[in-house]
Parts: sequence; structure tokens; C-alpha cells
Amino acid sequence: MTALPSALAALRYRDFRWLWSGTFFSTAAQWIQQATLGWVIYDLTASAALLGAVLGIRAVPMLILAPISGLVAERFDRRRALALSQAAPALVSFLLALLLALDAVRIWHLFAFSLISGAGTVFERTLRNTLVFDVVPRSEAANAVALNTIAFSVTRTLGPAVAGFLIASLGPAWNFAIQGATYVGVAASVSMVRAAARGPQRHSGSAWRSMFAGLAFAATHPVARVIVLVGLVPPLLLIPSFSALMPVFAADVFRAGPEGLGLLLSAVGIGGIAGGVLAATLSRYDSVGRMQSIALLVFAASLIGFALSPSMLSAVIFLMGAGVAEMVLASSTHTSLQMSAPEAMRGQVTSLLPMFPAFISVGSLGAGLGAEILGPQVLVVAFALLAAAVIALAWTQSSAFRGLRMSKLVAGG
Repeated sequence: MTALPSALAALRYRDFRWLWSGTFFSTAAQWIQQATLGWVIYDLTASAALLGAVLGIRAVPMLILAPISGLVAERFDRRRALALSQAAPALVSFLLALLLALDAVRIWHLFAFSLISGAGTVFERTLRNTLVFDVVPRSEAANAVALNTIAFSVTRTLGPAVAGFLIASLGPAWNFAIQGATYVGVAASVSMVRAAARGPQRHSGSAWRSMFAGLAFAATHPVARVIVLVGLVPPLLLIPSFSALMPVFAADVFRAGPEGLGLLLSAVGIGGIAGGVLAATLSRYDSVGRMQSIALLVFAASLIGFALSPSMLSAVIFLMGAGVAEMVLASSTHTSLQMSAPEAMRGQVTSLLPMFPAFISVGSLGAGLGAEILGPQVLVVAFALLAAAVIALAWTQSSAFRGLRMSKLVAGG
């Protein structure tokens, strides 16, 4: 694997290839869950507010357990911990599949499922992102993160389409059974990784202090602080437009069934695949702050176009544009945040990354409540305009953001 193009450079490394294959299993589970859980909630309750609440409760374990996941990444064998983190999500997926098959699901089951699966996701994301730096050189880390976004986007494209088809043809129970099997695939793939450079480590500081070291670093380091601010804008204001409200758009705005829901979510994934390839190609682009600003503005503009679309066709086109921008932005913010951290603190700083999708849940709650009051289209436009205002403020007020350079991050500066 020595003659790969620069966009695929990280795939030269065997252990990253196994880790990358596990990313496919992990993100497939996520997107099958996203499409199916949203549809089950809305079908059971016909309430956008409850839809947002069930999805929003995932923020609780993500926020509470993120510091603990960083401690685990620093002090325990990362491969074993990653494999073990998939046990509880696999079990509750199989249990929910059984409850759906027996027509015994109640709304509290869905709240419990969101809590437990969210807890597994916290550890999976922290450990997987930290392991990337164990299996590729620092100079290839940005490319490796970008390749992970491609895996994320491929499953985002295929997962909802498969989920929508299975909901329509077989019912949602099979979706959760498949999801449970993909968690088993995560554990199997990570067991093939040999080159996790760090095993259990001895630390002089207390566990309590170590858990919050990443938060302290992000609060005081000028580069990390602005990256976290920019990274929080999409989960709070942009991603909820399609993570929480898409069943509402599919059912009430475009009058489509579950197949229409799958098509809309898959459009974001198709754009995300292109965005992942673009991010991998731009992984050595030096002006990181400029790239992140442009990507966020394109993301916001695409969602405004989606919200105002007169037809499914135009909605799909705008969602593809949103997917491209989302993946470029996510890849860049995740890479630059991790590379801004000292080597000894990477696990703690990486534990901040699961907090980003946790805020999708917070944003989903706000989006669901706002959609009840304003309507989904007005809500999406308002959130997108607010996101554009935030990135404009970050660019004009932060010299650290304007001066963010990939060359400095690679050099450890």
C-alpha cells in the first residue's frame, strides 16, 4: 500500500486500516439508529417536542461521561477499552429489537435506549480518536481523521436508505437487530489492531484532576478555546436541522413516507462523502481558520436553501451541499483540536470531542421545541443565520483563529 494518492495516505498503515474498518461498523450503527429511532418516536407520539426530547437526552451521558472517557484513554489499554465499550449498546439494541417485534415499546424504553447507547458512544469516540494518533505519524493525522469522515459519510448515505427500506418492508425491529450486530463488528475490528503504542500508564496526578485537564486546557489555551467554540456551532445550530427535524420535514413538509426520510438523510451522506474526500485532499492546507470559516458559512447557506426548498429535488441538492461543508468543517476542527494538545494530554483533550455530538442532542431539544412554536422551516433559517453570525464574530475577534496554521500544528506549536 505504498503508492496510494495523497488523499488516502493514512491507509498505508495496517493498523489504521483495521481501525478505519471499525469506523464503518460504528457509524453504520449510528445512522441506522438515527433514522429508525426518529421514525419510531414520531410514529409513536406524533410530537416534535418528544422527538427532540428523546434524542436530546443523549446529551446527559455524553456530557457527564466525557471526562471519564478521557481518563480511560490515558490510563488503560485503549484497544480493550474500545472493544468493551460496545457491549452495552449491543445489548440494548437487541432488546429494543425484541420489544418492537412484540409491539411492546413504550416511550420510556426509547428514553432508556438513548441514555445507554449515548454512554457507549462517548467511550467509543474518545478511544477511537485517540487511537488514530497511536497508529499513524503526526504528519498523517489530519489525513487519517479526514478518511474517518469518509467512512462516516458512506454509512450516513447507505444507513438511512437501508433503514427507510427496512421500516417500510419489514418494520423497525430488524434495524435495531442489525445495529446490535454492527457494535459486535466494532469490537472484532479493533481486536486486530496491533500497534496501539501506549498501554496502561502510571500517573502522578489524581484521577479527578486528570478527568478535567482537557476542559481546563480548552478554557485557557487561545487556539483550543476558539476551535471548541467553532466546533460547537454545528451541533447546536446546524446539525439538528437534519438530525432531529428530518422526520418532521419528511412527514409534514414534503409529505413523504419513511422512504422519503431515508432519501433526505442519504443526501446529506452523499455530500459528506464528497466532503470527506475534499477534507482529505485539503488535509495539508495551511490556513485552517479560513477553511473552517468558509465551510461553516457554506453549511449555513445550504440549510437555508433546504428549508426554503419548494420540492424534494431542490431539498436533496441543498442537503448534499450541507453534507460537503459539514465534513470539511468536522474533519478540520477535530484534527486541529487534538493537534493543539500536548502529547501527554491527548486523551483528556480528545475526550472533548464526544461533547460536540452531545450538543447535537441539546440542539435537537431546542429545535424540536422551536419547531412546535415557529414551524420547522422558520426554525432552520433562524438557526443558520445565528451560526453565520457566530463564525463572523470568531473571525473578526480572534487573532488566534485567523492565524491558525496546519504547519504549526504538525510542528507541535
